[in-house]
Amino acid sequence: MTESKRGPVLSSLAGNLAVFIVLPLVLNGLIFGLRWDRDTQAAKGQMAGIPPGWVVGAIWMVLFTAMGLARWLLIRRNAGRLVEGPSLLGFLCLLYPLYTAGLQNDSVGLVGNIVTAAVALPLAVLVWRWSRAATGCLSAVCAWLVYAAGATAYSLFR
Repeated sequence: MTESKRGPVLSSLAGNLAVFIVLPLVLNGLIFGLRWDRDTQAAKGQMAGIPPGWVVGAIWMVLFTAMGLARWLLIRRNAGRLVEGPSLLGFLCLLYPLYTAGLQNDSVGLVGNIVTAAVALPLAVLVWRWSRAATGCLSAVCAWLVYAAGATAYSLFR
């Protein structure tokens, strides 16, 4: 799909950042509004190595901003179908609180982190040819997913 068919909003930096910031803000609002973050911490105690819920939410806001920036950079480089890679990655990241039953199921969360990292890493490698900066943005997401998976695995199997 060419840029003109995508429309000016989703081709612009502001449009990409808006989509990648508004959706996780709404999701974070639901998580905190439904008190999922408190239920998780109260039931299990704070997971080893994972910061408090509000810090994790802030980290994810930075990572979603990075995914929006990566998408925009790929649009600018006419990277074809790779442009939708950050969108897919963002979608997988947005699903996490839902498939973990409100952040309650760490075993499913571990599998989700591994699967999402398995999407993020090859995507970052493929994007390298088009934009080093986009690769850096996607690598940051991958790094956080690997870290979170490690902390979750440690918590589950210690």
